[in-house]
Amino acid sequence: MISARDVVEQAGVDVNELIDRLTSAATAELSAVYRYTILTAYPLGFADEELRQILKDVRDEDRHHFDALVNRIYELDGTLPEDIRQFLGGGHASPWGFPGDARDPVTTLIEDVRRAVHPYGGLCDLTEGRDQRTFVLAQAIRNEKIEHVAWLEEFLSAGPPARFRPGFRGRSPFLARLAVASEGTEPTA
Repeated sequence: MISARDVVEQAGVDVNELIDRLTSAATAELSAVYRYTILTAYPLGFADEELRQILKDVRDEDRHHFDALVNRIYELDGTLPEDIRQFLGGGHASPWGFPGDARDPVTTLIEDVRRAVHPYGGLCDLTEGRDQRTFVLAQAIRNEKIEHVAWLEEFLSAGPPARFRPGFRGRSPFLARLAVASEGTEPTA
């Protein structure tokens, strides 16, 4: 039986580079989950419950991103270190800063989330037309990151964002569509 890795290699993708990029993205997602957990618990001027709800929902979606990326890494016969310290410190640096001293933490968050969109564009470029499964995954995550930026920008400019709906937590709408589309089917490259 041909593996997903073999299919992707035959399509002309450097699978080791792809796994490295997926690992970097997974590291950033796990770091973001940690960061948003702290931001929702620690008083950094986020007294507004609407903003806390947005951050919780972003955190939950980022956790789904992490899970999806890890699954794809293992589908491609990649692995992650068993020691989290090695995973987070193993050369896969997170682009996330911590806005503890920032004058405007929401603006800092928006800039951080915007930076988090870029690696997924690179993954799309690397896999487009050659690795549909990774391409669609990266595109779905990128779309959710763009939504996160929109939620925060709307909050900053006019209060609670019109696009944001409380109770949305953990749904990851773009990733959820992928799961529904693939239910009952074998994983493909």
